[in-house]
Amino acid sequence: MHTDARTLPNGAVLEGDVCIVGAGASGITIARELNHSPLKVILLEGGGFEFDPKMQDLYRGDIVGQPYFPLQAAALHYFGGSTNHWAGWCSTYEPIDFEKRDWVPHSGWPISRADLDPYYTRAAPILDLVPNKWNASDWKNGDSARVPLLADSKLMWTKMWQFSPPTRMGQKYRAEIVSSPNVHLYTNATVVEVEANESVNAIQ
Repeated sequence: MHTDARTLPNGAVLEGDVCIVGAGASGITIARELNHSPLKVILLEGGGFEFDPKMQDLYRGDIVGQPYFPLQAAALHYFGGSTNHWAGWCSTYEPIDFEKRDWVPHSGWPISRADLDPYYTRAAPILDLVPNKWNASDWKNGDSARVPLLADSKLMWTKMWQFSPPTRMGQKYRAEIVSSPNVHLYTNATVVEVEANESVNAIQ
């Protein structure tokens, strides 16, 4: 179901079991996982179905720390989020990324790369990728010269990337979300505050 939030009366109250803020890659994926479930899911998207310069301007802000692209250009503020302009580059974390390293402040994760592997497998088809092919050896296909293996080197190794077509999630999954019997999509619904109730078991 889809509603343009601009058509709602002031003070309208929306109630549901789950509220997802943002219909980008993560929000759409979560909504699809909950599609056809017993839960009433509210999916709030700040933009509409098409690029709107005025809505995009809400992403304007200052960059601190490492230099990066302007915020209003790096992320897109409409259904599908930044998958509407991403280049499709995909790769996995390396096992060392999860380890404690003395020379990396705040390093060390409570999980390992192996904990993420089942989710990489599930995520691959969503982005039109080949699942479980993230090592150089997975792509050799019997041709020893196809992919150089540098595993014995302490200075260099082979890093594999896959390229999504790229998948525009707002286009690919729009019909599925809009026609869902239990996912209620509200476009032009910018969230400005999240407040928990006194017992902290719900938000409003």
